[in-house]
Amino acid sequence: MSDACKKYVPEPQPQCGPIEVSAFYYPGTEHMAEWDQVEQTLPHIKPLLGWYDEGNPEVIDWQIKWAVEHGISSFCVDWYWNRGVQRLDHWVKGYYQARYRKYLKWYMMWANHNEVGAHSTEDQINVTKFWLDNYLKTPEYYTIDGRPVVVVWNIQNLDRDFIREAAQKGETLQPGEGAKRALAISNKLAQEAGLPGIYFIDMYHGWEYDQKKVDIAKVGGYEAQMIYNFDTLAYRFAPEAARPGDTPTRFSYDCVAKAVPQWWEMTSRDPKFPLWPLVPTGWNDLPRSFQYARVIEDRTPEKFRKVCQDCRSFCEAKGFKRVIIAPLNEWQEGSYIEPNQEFGFAMYDALRDVFCDKPAAGWPKNITPKDIGLGPYDYPAMPLPAQTAWDFSADMQGWYRHPYGTAYMKTVDGAMHFFRSGLKVPAIRTRITPFAAAPFKTFQVRMRVTPCVDHPPKGGEEIKLYWGTPELPIFSKDLVITEDPTAKTTVIPDGQWHDYTLDVAANPHWRGMINELWFDPSPLLLAYVDIKWMRFA
Repeated sequence: MSDACKKYVPEPQPQCGPIEVSAFYYPGTEHMAEWDQVEQTLPHIKPLLGWYDEGNPEVIDWQIKWAVEHGISSFCVDWYWNRGVQRLDHWVKGYYQARYRKYLKWYMMWANHNEVGAHSTEDQINVTKFWLDNYLKTPEYYTIDGRPVVVVWNIQNLDRDFIREAAQKGETLQPGEGAKRALAISNKLAQEAGLPGIYFIDMYHGWEYDQKKVDIAKVGGYEAQMIYNFDTLAYRFAPEAARPGDTPTRFSYDCVAKAVPQWWEMTSRDPKFPLWPLVPTGWNDLPRSFQYARVIEDRTPEKFRKVCQDCRSFCEAKGFKRVIIAPLNEWQEGSYIEPNQEFGFAMYDALRDVFCDKPAAGWPKNITPKDIGLGPYDYPAMPLPAQTAWDFSADMQGWYRHPYGTAYMKTVDGAMHFFRSGLKVPAIRTRITPFAAAPFKTFQVRMRVTPCVDHPPKGGEEIKLYWGTPELPIFSKDLVITEDPTAKTTVIPDGQWHDYTLDVAANPHWRGMINELWFDPSPLLLAYVDIKWMRFA
């Protein structure tokens, strides 16, 4: 059979309206381990694409088709770079191989969650050249007034490092002037490459709207602002919409629907420096945060439709021409509207019905891979290696990073190496072929922990090992990590190699068949971790 005759994703039929709709896209599922945490905690939200291979161009063509047929014309994609080291770029690579990429623009949100000193003149030159060589001049890249758009997650990190760099040369820069210097480098390189410059957008952060942060972004050379997710702020803005018994960490989506119009009004005072109106998509980060999770309940397609209607009315009254869906597919944080088993296409349909002009022939039919005999697109099941010792001489040997707080995980000089943010969750995990606990008394590890210069240890930091059994799983019935099956000891975070022994047999829960392990080398905020080996003995 020729390629032309093979079944494939049907050609997209884009829909649009007077207001341009963009959406944050988080490319956070590069293998089954990330989906596995969702499957363990919130299995009912499984995407209609399955636990899908996010870098598969055919999967991306489905995403493009569904997005543009429901009024979304561009994705703002989380993009990671730390001094030339990239991660989670599998979706962008797959996008540039997708057949239907011409229908959907994309642009990056540089998620610069980087440590002190990661930004510099040299690095800004290097990252900008990478953008120019790979993205900014491609026809698929999103532009405003002919300028490619780059959103930067953290102005403070960029500003801080350029202010430090200037101080090392005897210069004094005021807040915002460091970022201004960085963006000027990028704009100059873009103009030398034949572009009219770059349209930079600042990602706003904060529990309230702070005019000082807006002013610093203006000084820095940004031309607009966005906010990645409003939902977690909603209880503070509209506590009157809460139900009896609601708390700041568990409350109704009614608070979101009531609060977000207040946010739009508050942040629309300067039309020359717009903060894009956002359509919030909920929050439930149980798959990542466990006992520290914030859960927004009672989200429905009807309530989401009302938020969309309010947003369109606001935009028409104020003259806004662009909105941002925040976000589209943060499955691990419970912020999603991409078609799924929980809601089907209902969230997408609500968005389309509000923001698009209905054609005379009616809306395109919602088609799934199953309808036409395509798929499944699931990653292979998470492997269960039969190991009780790991040497990391070549790879991770079945260990995976926790999506919160662990990044840049790779093998370096025969050791597991990663960057730890210090959030209150274990850093790495593995699921294993069950082994009997009884023969083993200790868990041993050779490791070094190197804190970042601006976050020195306070003393007393602990290594922790958690384990699960069929009788006492890591996730309890309340979807929190159970603290009881734990062994720990004090860590020495001095950048030197140390051998540690954790007494697992001292815990009465060290029994039965062990089938899952979670390990936290240190709770330090911003630290590099290297692990030479780990073993039960």
